[in-house]
Amino acid sequence: MATLLDILGGLFISGFLLLIALTASDTATTEFFNYNSDAIIQQNLSDLSDVIQYDLRKMGFGIPEVNQNTILQIAQPNHIKYLSQLNMDSDCRVPVAGVSTLDNIPDTIEYNIDSLESVDYGDTSITTYTIRRTIKITPSTSHTMQIGVIGNNNVFRYLNQIGDPAAIISATKMVEVTLTAFNPRITLSSDFVMSQLSNGDDPEFRKRELRRLLRASYWRQTRLISKNLRR
Repeated sequence: MATLLDILGGLFISGFLLLIALTASDTATTEFFNYNSDAIIQQNLSDLSDVIQYDLRKMGFGIPEVNQNTILQIAQPNHIKYLSQLNMDSDCRVPVAGVSTLDNIPDTIEYNIDSLESVDYGDTSITTYTIRRTIKITPSTSHTMQIGVIGNNNVFRYLNQIGDPAAIISATKMVEVTLTAFNPRITLSSDFVMSQLSNGDDPEFRKRELRRLLRASYWRQTRLISKNLRR
């Protein structure tokens, strides 16, 4: 009898330790996945910011000062379009497929922020946005590409000489770029999964879980002064 009790006790303790090990392994795997996923999103956001800054520094390049007021053609929070010389000479030419000529005709760079998808979390619906970049080499070709996904559509702010919001397009001397990104595909915590039957209708629980899913929201803001708009 004593031997049987020892065997049962050993099985119970072994099962308990195995359960702890499996739970710890599941938690570690989830955290590892989420950490790496967050790191990828941060890196993508940084790369996206670098691309936009690179383009904005070309604003008005090669455009005569007499035409300065025509450089910035569209100035909206989710849409910007401006003139620049993109193939004026071989040193500053922007490589675009199908364009090998050089000229003095003004070209355009355009950014559009468009809705991509909505993720429904019950009480809250979250929308992600795609950034569409269009480079038009006049009159040869126009090349459009999607360069990233973000969590806000009010990306561009247009500021005057002293840094206040510009009242009109011609008063714009600098552009402020704000980008946010979150990870709506993050792995759900085990307590959320296990509690669906009991807590699925609890709005406060869903709000707490939503805040965890969208923890942080990575944010990056850059203010760029256009030398060509300040001539």
